[in-house]
This record gives sequence, structure tokens and C-alpha cells, in this order.
Amino acid sequence: GRLSHFFQIFVEVERARLVLMLAEMKEAEGKIDEAATILQEVQVETFGAMERREKTEYILKQMSLVLRRGDFIRCQIISKKISTKLLDNDEDLQDLKIRYYSLMIVYYLHEGMILDCCKAYQSIFITPSVQQKEDQWIKSLQCYILFLLLAPFDDEAKQLAQTVQTMEAKKLKEIPVFAQLLKDMTTVVLLSWPLPYEATLKAHEVFQNTPHEGGEGRWALLRRRVIQHNIRVIAAYYSCIEMDRVASLLDITKDEAESEISELVCSNFIEAKIDRPAGTVEFGKRKGTFDRLNSWAADVTSLLDRVDLCSHLIQKERMVHAARAKNAALLARNAS
Repeated sequence: GRLSHFFQIFVEVERARLVLMLAEMKEAEGKIDEAATILQEVQVETFGAMERREKTEYILKQMSLVLRRGDFIRCQIISKKISTKLLDNDEDLQDLKIRYYSLMIVYYLHEGMILDCCKAYQSIFITPSVQQKEDQWIKSLQCYILFLLLAPFDDEAKQLAQTVQTMEAKKLKEIPVFAQLLKDMTTVVLLSWPLPYEATLKAHEVFQNTPHEGGEGRWALLRRRVIQHNIRVIAAYYSCIEMDRVASLLDITKDEAESEISELVCSNFIEAKIDRPAGTVEFGKRKGTFDRLNSWAADVTSLLDRVDLCSHLIQKERMVHAARAKNAALLARNAS
């Protein structure tokens, strides 16, 4: 047993290649389950004799087959075997980097990890080979922006939005509709739905069922993100407002407005309290007893500081007036 294991080490690469050939034959026959089962057990990441590129291609094939089989958990496990830092830093692996992130996008979409999907498109976008081809960087930048705006608008998403607006200002001019959408969603201005550029956005592949299913769901999610953006704008300008007025401003039903406000509060994006009997919503953090006392103490301190300042200014004016009067009297005495 020990001897056979010793010789097996020297033929592990050849065995892995034969297993890959068998899996590809099964795949060609349409037997995806069998192909994935055959290939997924090969631990090529431990093969020291296999070249880095071949090893990465092998793992990508494993990921592709298990994804086609619908085994998303195993795909996530296999994906950990590839170092993203290696893909980012090795110029010879740029094509494999794009393949890797393309497969991860399928996984992220299935798991509902929108921001991770956005960052995958960002990684594709900054790849040098993609930057050299206008059609490719335009497509990846468009997807990057759309998935960024579909993700919950937390601090990380805000930072990414600011970065792309600053660093890619020149390239954004090439895609004016997407640049305008990004600008609209990051400024404190109410947006109307449907959006003025709806036709262009809806025709984009992100909101179609090819290459990734769920286009209608993503379009509905964009509508929700626009509504949530508008609620954040209202929260910035109002401390208390009637729910009927909120629904009118958002052009949605009262129940939907209440539901979206509740979700934003639960996600800690805004501070609000809905008073159903009164039909109002209060925005802003509710002050506790100590907060009110601290606020009162700060106001009193501010008032006393201002009184002290006024007293000082009055005293200064008196001194200036007295000095002028004394000077005038001295001049009059000298004149006489």
C-alpha cells in the first residue's frame, strides 16, 4: 500500500488530466451530474507538479460543472481554492480571472449577494485586458454601477459610489445614462418613478433573463431602491410628516410606504417612528431623558456664553466711547 501510494504521487497530474478528459466526455453527452461528480473529487490544489495556470483552469472547470448541476454550496467551497490576489497580480492569468469572477457572479446572484456581485464586476472592470477593449469595459462598468445601486446603500456602497464617480469620471462620460442614474441615487433629491431613462435601463442585460435569470426581480428591486432613496431624502428634510403625504411624494400606497420605512429602520439606515393612530412618521433619533438633559444643559451653556460675549462687547463699546469723549475734550481744551 505504501509503495503504490509512493508511485501514485508521480502520476497524480496524469491521472487528473485523464479524469478531466473523462468528465469532458460525460459533459459532451449531456451527463452533467456524472461529469461534476467525477471531477469534483480531484484535489489539484495539492499537486505541486502541476503548473499554476493548468491548476487554475482545472478548478474553474470544477466550479463550472457544479454550478451547472446547481450545487452552489460546493461551488463556494471550491472557489476558496483559488487565490484572488494571485489572479489580480499575475498578468498571464487575466483571462482566467475574468472566468473566475464570471462564475462567482452566477453564485452571488443565486445567493442574493448583490454587493459581492457588484465587486466582482469591479474586479473584471479593472483588469488590464478589459481596459484595453472599449466594449468590454463599458459592459463591466455598466453592470458594476447597476449592481452597486441594487445593493443596500450602506457605508461600503456609499464609498464605492464615491470612488467610481471620482476615479472613473472620464469613462462615465461615455455612458451618460448610467452616470446620471449614479448621480441621481447619490444626491439628496427626490426621484420620480418611472425614471426618465427607463427604456435604456430596462433594455440592459442586468434586467433581462439572459445571461442571468431573474431580470424582472432585479427591475422590481431597482424600483424599491429608488423608493428607499426617496425616503432617505424625506428623512433629511422632515422631522415629522403625515404618512399620506409620504405616500403622495413617493407615488406609492400608504401600506407600501410604511413597509419600506420599516425595512430601512430595521436595517439601521434611518431612525424613524410611525404613529399609526395619528397617521404620522417622525424621523430622527428619539431623545431619552439623559439626552434631553444634556441638550438642555448645552443650550443653557450656549446662552450664558452669548450673554457673556454681549457683556464683553458692551463693556468694549463703553471703553471706546469713553476714550473718544476724553480725546474730544482734550482737543477742545487745546483749541481754547
